[in-house]
Parts: sequence; C-alpha cells; structure tokens
Amino acid sequence: MKIIIAGAGEVGFHLAKLLSYESQDITLIDTKKESLAYADTHLDIRVLRGDATSIAVLKDAQVDESNLVIGVTSSETTNITLCMLAKQLGCERTIARISNTEFTDCKDTIRFSDLGIDELISPEELAAKEIEMLLNKSAFNDTYEFEKGKLIMVGLANKRIYHRQVQIFSKVLWNELHFFGRDYTDSGRIT
Repeated sequence: MKIIIAGAGEVGFHLAKLLSYESQDITLIDTKKESLAYADTHLDIRVLRGDATSIAVLKDAQVDESNLVIGVTSSETTNITLCMLAKQLGCERTIARISNTEFTDCKDTIRFSDLGIDELISPEELAAKEIEMLLNKSAFNDTYEFEKGKLIMVGLANKRIYHRQVQIFSKVLWNELHFFGRDYTDSGRIT
C-alpha cells in the first residue's frame, strides 16, 4: 500500500513508524528539515521537504498512485486542504486530523466525502472517548469487547453479588448472567 503522511511531528512520525514496520510504502512530507532528517535516519521511508498543500510537492510524492493520504500536521486547515487536493489529484482515500470538534459534530449534515475528505479524526475527541470507556469499565476486573463494542463481556472477580437481586444490574444492558453454574435471565428468573 502506498501511503503519504503530511506532518513529521509526534503523530506523523509514530504513524510512519508503525506503517513502515508493516512494509507499507511511506512518504513523509513536512516543511521542517530537522524532523525529516530524524525520520529519515530512523525509519525505512521516503521523506519529502515542502508544503503538503503544494500541488508540485504532491505530484513529486506521486499522490496519483497513492492508496491513502493522511494529514496530521498541526494545522487542520492544511490537513483539510491537503485531503481535498489529494483526492482531486487521484488518491483513493484521505484522512484529516482536526482539532475543531465542530467538524465532527456536523458529519451528518455536511458530507465531507464530497469535499474529498473520507475521514476526520480528532485526537482530543478520541482521547475523551477512551477515558470515558476506561471509567465505565473501571468496576470490572476483565473486559472483552467484540464487534466494535456491540458486545462487551465483563468479569467481576471476588465481588459481593451473591444473594443480591439481579435488578441491581439494571444499568447494564444484558441478556444472561452466568453465576456459579446457574443461568439468570434479564427478568431475574433462574433458568
């Protein structure tokens, strides 16, 4: 897979590192000479110095042959513009990092794909969701997520729930509870 990453900061470098370990063909674009020099010496990738919104730079990066362009510069304007240009120049898929959650809040009313942006990613929003998920799961010893959160199996080790009514779990949407070899239904009946 041919991937272009714009932004050689922490996020861009980390992405380039992960993807290059998967033997992807990575081109990293940035205006900062030092960031690119560091990436060039530590990763098996192609580095390109220049403005990611420059059509000449994008053509030099062979954007028309790219499967994916990821804009993770510190400027969401640059990331959005990059994705719009990359799509127009022939890239298959684009992802823009944003910090303004107003964009993600109106995904249903504005079709960003029509503008050439396939995905908008907000690190702040992702971090907040991750923290919320960790807080929601903190009462459980083990959690296992299936089908992207459609089913979550949890384990409660050494918790005092024996001889309590099943209704105490009313905030949890569940179908069955298996407890000490007995099965309980969502109505609290033993089966």
